Amino acid sequence: MKKSIKKTLDKTPLIIIAINSDRNIIYYNNFAKQKFLFLEEGRDINIIIRSTELNDFIDKSFNEKKDHRIEFQPSNFENWYFIADLFFLEEGRDSDSSLIIMITDQTMLYNYEKMRTDFVANVSHELRTPLSSIVGYIETIKNDSSLDKDITYKFLDIMENQAWRMTRLVEDLLLLSKYESEDKPLNFKNDNILNLVHSAIDNLNKKIEDKRLKINLENKYSKGDLTLNSDSIIQVFINILDNAIKYSPLESEITVRLKEAFLDERLFVQIMFQDQGEGISKEHLSRLTERFYRIDKDRSRDLGGTGLGLSIVKHIVNRHNGRLIIESTVNEGSVFSVYLPINYTI
Repeated sequence: MKKSIKKTLDKTPLIIIAINSDRNIIYYNNFAKQKFLFLEEGRDINIIIRSTELNDFIDKSFNEKKDHRIEFQPSNFENWYFIADLFFLEEGRDSDSSLIIMITDQTMLYNYEKMRTDFVANVSHELRTPLSSIVGYIETIKNDSSLDKDITYKFLDIMENQAWRMTRLVEDLLLLSKYESEDKPLNFKNDNILNLVHSAIDNLNKKIEDKRLKINLENKYSKGDLTLNSDSIIQVFINILDNAIKYSPLESEITVRLKEAFLDERLFVQIMFQDQGEGISKEHLSRLTERFYRIDKDRSRDLGGTGLGLSIVKHIVNRHNGRLIIESTVNEGSVFSVYLPINYTI
């Protein structure tokens, strides 16, 4: 390869590798070395990037003396996705023929697209079930004139519950979109964190009474207000406390504790929600804040969950430069701790 070409390629912010007709590497730029640490001149390209598709098109380019483009996923780089442009160069003799492989890493774009399609599929599934139920009961009521009033009202109650389920899902989707979007600023002001906890408890008072639960509120933080967005933090407390209520046994206790805590050498207020529920297995803990992730899908839906509550919590806490830590032991209960920075600056 001519020095002038090499000089140009060295300045290109793309993965560029050149090989000869024996597939041996004759050149690579710095960007390629950052991506593939074991690149060396003289090595077979297949040792570095293992891909049947790429090998086939390398053969095709040399045989046809033409340029080609290919999308491929190397077998030795799990979950990596690339687009490769193959440029054939001939410098007079067959032995001088070479191939420049220009690779674009599409992994992030692919993952974003997969997240988007998975999200659409999940939303569609969550909406399809209640819609099918509503349509089914409507058809029954319309087509069966023998239905008595009690059965008709029972069907209408079921339809109403399914409609509310869709409403909750749409509301949570709107909330998640709001808090995921960095270009939609939150309005911060000083507010008393204990008052926000009380607001969340008051909001869920009926559910607490229905299960005859006891809320133990322990406040060990009394150093003034925090700078935060009050509405969104109340939403955090409601979502976490609502989960604790759903999965708590009848007549059990939920402890809410506020105190100072150091985390990563920074001072926070820890707002801890501890229940006496059945607990969560360790393999699920790291995935609880994923959108639509549920441990028991059928049970969660029966309890009215949308699968978005903890995702909303995570995004709100992140927007406050805080932390969410979840701990749980099976058959002993769970602890959800929200850490909000005391010296947070807007």
